[in-house]
Amino acid sequence: MDLKDKKLLILGSNAITCSIVEAAKALGVYTIVTSWNKLEDAPAKQIADKYWDISLTDYNALLKKIKEEGIDGILTGFTDSYLLPYQHLCELANLPCYATKEVFETTMDKAKFKQLCRDNGVPVIPEYQPESFNPAIINEKNKVIIKPVDNSGSRGVILCEKPEEYQKCLDYALSFSEKKQVVIEKYMEMDSISLSYTIQDGIVSLSTTDDRYVHKAANGGSVTNFGIYPSKYTAAYIDKIDGLMKRMYQKAGVKNGVIAVQFFTDGEDFYVMEMGHRLTGGQHYTYTMMENGISALDCLIHFALTGKMADYSIATKDNAEFKHTYCHLFILGKQAKIARFEGLGYIQNMPELTHLTQMKRVGDMIGPDGTSAQKVLGLHLKVNDRVHLQKVFNDIKMHLHFFDEEGNDLMIDFNSDIL
Repeated sequence: MDLKDKKLLILGSNAITCSIVEAAKALGVYTIVTSWNKLEDAPAKQIADKYWDISLTDYNALLKKIKEEGIDGILTGFTDSYLLPYQHLCELANLPCYATKEVFETTMDKAKFKQLCRDNGVPVIPEYQPESFNPAIINEKNKVIIKPVDNSGSRGVILCEKPEEYQKCLDYALSFSEKKQVVIEKYMEMDSISLSYTIQDGIVSLSTTDDRYVHKAANGGSVTNFGIYPSKYTAAYIDKIDGLMKRMYQKAGVKNGVIAVQFFTDGEDFYVMEMGHRLTGGQHYTYTMMENGISALDCLIHFALTGKMADYSIATKDNAEFKHTYCHLFILGKQAKIARFEGLGYIQNMPELTHLTQMKRVGDMIGPDGTSAQKVLGLHLKVNDRVHLQKVFNDIKMHLHFFDEEGNDLMIDFNSDIL
């Protein structure tokens, strides 16, 4: 279906949301971005055809503008807290939404999602009940992770290694939870992988797999540093877990959209960790477009404007067993204000770079260690193999730097021992 000149309202205006604006424009769609952020603090507003200074939850004002402007569809991405306002606004405006309120509430809540997994035979990380948890069991061989049930982007997630640190860690995690509830899990010292699924009319297909490497903060928090596609555990995952996940989502009533999920694994056993029923910062659709000629972002735009993910069968195109190697590298920084960049032009001209997302610019504050707010750049790389990627990593570390006003280099070194 031709989407030319249809009008799409995009909820949210941060740097990564620019990718939705750019993809919609490439399809000939007229884009309008709304948020309460001022124009200078809203990169997506700066490139949209039009913008509104209206909060995502000011439903009366948004409905009025939606009718006046003749909006054909609404979309959001990347942030869990936007999903329920997105669903509610779609319902009020009688426009397509890729999931129901009930589905979002299940997939967004960590406790509800773990129970969904248990009910469907998907292995989960061993968990402790907060009400009866005894901190005395914490020791060097039995550390725990405490996380808010209702937050994303690694916000509020903290590693507790000693009994005497438990209350401080618990208070930290609770401070990030609107529900004032946490999940306490066994700390898993295993490899981490991420998967993405695309859902079309109830048919679930595996789109990507990647090996996930994390930066661990001193306070016990962690954030994705880079992911390498495809994962070295792809075949084992498909053999042992993929069928269980597809059946689980179908039974849960997931009809359309995208799913991102993370597992711990040693190659034999798999333990589900997190999921999101939305686009993620990994922007996996950039790799599926290069590899299989299909973009989940384009499909979501198509759904927002037509009520259908695509005019073709997505499952027949999806193939997570990539023939090429890709990497999404997040350049992380120390908490401070950025005064200048060095080598950014060099990076932008690297032949392996296929896309760059700049989350922080000169004058911006880098967020706390161990959270997604410390991501400065997102680099999408296409390489021959992991040996080639190692060389690209070394090249980036040699040329790219960013500094505070005192001249301190804020870039956090990333582990490039990936072979």
